[in-house]
Amino acid sequence: MRERLRLPPAKSEALESALRELPLEQITGFEVAFRRYLNAAYTWDLWGAAYVVHGGCSDDGFEYFRRWLVTRGREVYEAAMADPDSLADFDGAAGPNGAWEFEAIYYVTLKVFREKGGQGDVRDHSEPEAGLGGPEPSGDAFEEDDEHLAKRYQKLWQRFGDNPLG
Repeated sequence: MRERLRLPPAKSEALESALRELPLEQITGFEVAFRRYLNAAYTWDLWGAAYVVHGGCSDDGFEYFRRWLVTRGREVYEAAMADPDSLADFDGAAGPNGAWEFEAIYYVTLKVFREKGGQGDVRDHSEPEAGLGGPEPSGDAFEEDDEHLAKRYQKLWQRFGDNPLG
């Protein structure tokens, strides 16, 4: 699992340790709360921001980006939700490949969920994840065109347009 991490192993280990202190019901509650934030971030505005930051962004890449965004904390998350271009001012952690992604958070939660006796998939106890065959992201879609992206995400384009992460 470590090779799939997009953040330093210490972050995943800290989460794993914290989850182990919780009863199974609270681990499930963590997943439910996390999923709400993840789903709220399923917007075209944020997908376009991830597209600029990474020089492209698949649906899986957008999922991992949203997982990363939720783990940045309330201040960064809320600022990005209000104005995705605000991410241009963020200088925080990127993963080993340089991307703003955190795919592995799900696997950490699943591992502890099963260790505590949880059956099946921890996601089965939460609302469906946005983007998994459901409706389109909310908001107005972005165009995969440099001119459009540079205008819509001015600060992000200035920082990442010619030098994307990952």
